[in-house]
Amino acid sequence: MPPSPTASSRALLARLDESAFTARHLKIYVTVLLGHFLCGFVINLTGVVLPGVIKTFHLTSESAGVFSSVLFAGMLVGAAVAGTVSDRFGRKVPLAVTIMVYAVFSLAAVFAPSFGALVTFRALQGIGLGAEIAVALPYIAEFVPSRHRGPLVTAATAAWLIGLPTAAAVGTAVVPVWGWRAMFAIATVPVLVGAVMLATLPESVRYLLRRGRVAAGTAIVDTLCRGTGTSAPAEHHEAPETRGSVRTLVGRRYLRYTVALWFMEVCAGAFLYGLSSWLPSVLEKQGVGLLKSFGYTAIITTAGVVGAILAGQLINRIGRRVVLGAGFVLSGLLCLVWGTTTAAGAVILLGSLATFFGSGLAGSTLFAYASELYPTASRATGLGWAAAWQKVGGLVMPALVGFVLAMHTTQFVFFLLFGVISVLAGLAALVATFETRGRTVEQITQEITGTPVAATRAMARS
Repeated sequence: MPPSPTASSRALLARLDESAFTARHLKIYVTVLLGHFLCGFVINLTGVVLPGVIKTFHLTSESAGVFSSVLFAGMLVGAAVAGTVSDRFGRKVPLAVTIMVYAVFSLAAVFAPSFGALVTFRALQGIGLGAEIAVALPYIAEFVPSRHRGPLVTAATAAWLIGLPTAAAVGTAVVPVWGWRAMFAIATVPVLVGAVMLATLPESVRYLLRRGRVAAGTAIVDTLCRGTGTSAPAEHHEAPETRGSVRTLVGRRYLRYTVALWFMEVCAGAFLYGLSSWLPSVLEKQGVGLLKSFGYTAIITTAGVVGAILAGQLINRIGRRVVLGAGFVLSGLLCLVWGTTTAAGAVILLGSLATFFGSGLAGSTLFAYASELYPTASRATGLGWAAAWQKVGGLVMPALVGFVLAMHTTQFVFFLLFGVISVLAGLAALVATFETRGRTVEQITQEITGTPVAATRAMARS
């Protein structure tokens, strides 16, 4: 007698979760990683091109803040919509399309004839960028073996963060010679990655199983995994949803965790995007030359990459809650000290430590947490809304900083803003984070929703 669809699905999930990390896993992961890195690069062009845009279009601080914020308005829309679209139509095609969208509008920005046109193209570009984030991380979380999920999702966030110092480094070489428009020309390269994704990436097995396409899922698992698990995971009873549901995110079981996650994302977005958008300009006002300000920014933001890589190991050992809480709080306290000095060595050291703990340890852990917290039927929706709230922080903070700087306040106020929001995020993490360490994504859902879990389940080291 052939196995039931439910038994077959459970067996496939066991093979996915307990498989070795194969060459096929690596090929898929590197492809997604490249797209995610380029997403980070394009987003973080703002701080690199902003000084040139200000001079070209004779902008005030308030107008410059609008240019910084409009990208995040588009990203907010893209992140919120893409998660639901991906939960309904799959991961592969939406992921490739999002990358092509932001590449096409990069080309449009090269030829922007006015500040209004540039703002419009940057906002439309933001829709693709925000959508990419909402789809890429759930895709990774759903196909990698469970014990590798935390390290590989945080490593993807590290690749995204590498986009910031890379943008600063490339800007140092390109902008003085060819101007700020050349940076947008470089940002058209991702269209090639999108085409490769359409041609080579498989669909998410968990998405296929949720839609009842067991045969298609089996074919992918057969090419992806070398081994099988020793036992099937407990049956996962998920509501029969056909698309991502925001109601799941704010339902009774998830509400506490969702509110805390969204609040942390707002704070994390304000820290990351506010700092990357304005730090070169603030350093320049402190007397640091333009090229040196790009160099300092590259060094400082590179520390965030190191933190993100280390986070993948820490969250498997001490858990998500501790890394989030400690990372945010330490970052906030360092920002307060950072704002009291103008010495070059101290600026670089304190800035590097603040981004190491804030954008690196805490920021990357936050996305790993968001990509695993919700059930498969709403996973991309959950990550999309989390990313959207991060963009709220990115939307508000650059404009707020522009307003504050226009009031001719001391530079300390700039760093005070970042310190306060980081400490508040850390407190939220310590109070209302569900610990996901040592669980498969199905087991996380079972424990939050109260579904009985079989005593014989195999615990994955995730």
